[in-house]
This record gives sequence, structure tokens and C-alpha cells, in this order.
Amino acid sequence: MRMCLNRKVLIGLAAVAVAVLAVDPHVFTRILPFLFFAICPLSMLLMMRAMSGNKASGGMGGMSGCSSMANGNGAQAGGASGPPPDAEVARLRAELDQLRAERSS
Repeated sequence: MRMCLNRKVLIGLAAVAVAVLAVDPHVFTRILPFLFFAICPLSMLLMMRAMSGNKASGGMGGMSGCSSMANGNGAQAGGASGPPPDAEVARLRAELDQLRAERSS
């Protein structure tokens, strides 16, 4: 069974524990439960950050087999799936002309 704890978080909190122990051993006994509690949330934050970084760069970090979500008009979310249909272009141009006419009057 593999635990989902970030190695950087464990090393960082261990360093904090050693530093606190060196400075004031009495404070160490009071802060130790908080350090244990902080392991899970900090690990989750770093994992979420790593996953969002992979998504922004185009990679899915081990999730390459997942399919893309599609929005309501059939285009893939996160990017263009090709040129829009002529009817959509005509509708958008008409809307743009209407907005320009309203703005000029």
C-alpha cells in the first residue's frame, strides 16, 4: 500500500521539528501534534499544484488515457476543435453589427 504523502512536505516538516527541538525542547512537545496534522493538507496542496501545473502545460501527468470533456456545441473544452460553422460566424457578425449600431446611437 502506497501512501500519498509528499516527500518534500515530510522533509520540510522534519526540518522544522529539528529546528524547534534545537531552539526550545519544551515548545517541541507542543508543536509536534500540529506538525503531524499539517502533513496531509500540505501534501494535498502540493499535489493539487503539481496537477494544475501539468494541465496548464498540456500534459496530464499519467492521465493521458482520459478523454477530453466536451462543451455544449461539440467543441472540445480548452481549445478550438476547428473552424466554426458558417452559420455561427454569420450569427456572430450580425450580433457584432447590432452592438456597433447600438453603441453609435
